[in-house]
Amino acid sequence: MADVDRALTGRSYSLPLDLVLEVQDDFCPWNSGRRRLQAEAGTAICEPTTAPADIRLTAAALGAAFLGGTSLAALAAAGLVEELRHGALSLGSAAFRGEREPWYPGGWAFPLY
Repeated sequence: MADVDRALTGRSYSLPLDLVLEVQDDFCPWNSGRRRLQAEAGTAICEPTTAPADIRLTAAALGAAFLGGTSLAALAAAGLVEELRHGALSLGSAAFRGEREPWYPGGWAFPLY
């Protein structure tokens, strides 16, 4: 994600949420830091904050959750996401879940034409 705030603001969420994400991004360092993500009734706001973080993760883990196919809880089980406030992981996992799972009908084989 080249712009975490813009990406998270432009996405829809399946539940209302208010989370502070502490993002680490070595590739795009301007994304690093704490961001408060608030979503309700089809609108979302994501902006820098100094509030204590609820979840700590890398931009890569956030990108995986952003697509809706990999939950924050699964990423945490793999050691890629850290829950800093009890219940934040469950809320984030549910809110990031999409209506449909991401799917590519061609599997992992990409045409060469």
